[in-house]
Amino acid sequence: MTLDEYQSKTKTTIQSYNSADQKNFFMGYLGLAGEAGSVLTTLKKLIRDGEGFGSFEKALKEELGDVLWYVSAIASHYGCSLEEIAQQNLSKTYDRYEELNLLSIPRFDENYEEKFPDSFVIRFVEEQGEYFLTVKMVWENETTGQSIELGDPLTDNSWKPNDYRYHDVFHLGHVAFLGWSPVLRQLMKLKRKSDPIALDAEDRGRPQVAEEAITLIVYNYAKGNKMLRASDRIDTELLKIIKQLVVDLEVSSVTLYQWEKTIIESYRVFHQIVENKGGKVLVSPKNRQLQYIGK
Repeated sequence: MTLDEYQSKTKTTIQSYNSADQKNFFMGYLGLAGEAGSVLTTLKKLIRDGEGFGSFEKALKEELGDVLWYVSAIASHYGCSLEEIAQQNLSKTYDRYEELNLLSIPRFDENYEEKFPDSFVIRFVEEQGEYFLTVKMVWENETTGQSIELGDPLTDNSWKPNDYRYHDVFHLGHVAFLGWSPVLRQLMKLKRKSDPIALDAEDRGRPQVAEEAITLIVYNYAKGNKMLRASDRIDTELLKIIKQLVVDLEVSSVTLYQWEKTIIESYRVFHQIVENKGGKVLVSPKNRQLQYIGK
């Protein structure tokens, strides 16, 4: 039996109610809440009686069946397909929890001459400025043998020191793990000028603002969660906000799970840089690698 066939059969068993102060469809919501409680009651009995609750499996199936009936009734009231609901839920669950190899993310610039190097080294240099500690980012360009300073030296931009001057490592993480960073494209002069449409849609102002917003939002979240030192999970709602920020961009195809891995791994390297007050970072979009390699 398919879910749609089940839903069609449940329609014939939906009752009408005589209560004058409630519309009939409210009963579906109330019934769902009640049956969800019954599922918990079944669990309570299992915890209480243990092996003595010999009919646990039968009782659980019955209560879950009642939950499914009310879900079906609510869906039918609004003309929603139970099959469609299940498919959408499965897609959402895969997006959040399916463990994917970061190498499965395409190189968004694979076919462009303005391509991120397969592997490169960035050096972070901390210096004492007139009023603040500053950090500059230097690209050790192996092709030309040059050391190229990327952008201006950064401060924490904060009333209190908070190490945000090192936040460019998160952009490096985006390059390494996602093959994406409009901010680094600008700093490394790798905007895709050979394709005016890609240049305008992916490498200019709006995508750069979106990426900076992501780094700041995640940083503020990290401050309330021990700077992610002991975390291997990111709140799903935060990941959904990130997905909203990159709607219509090439990186929108990246799953919530892949964003989570990117953030966790980037913060691991961030802490190493902060603790050593600078140093070199190996960035490899080809191998999906971000590694602190010392001073």
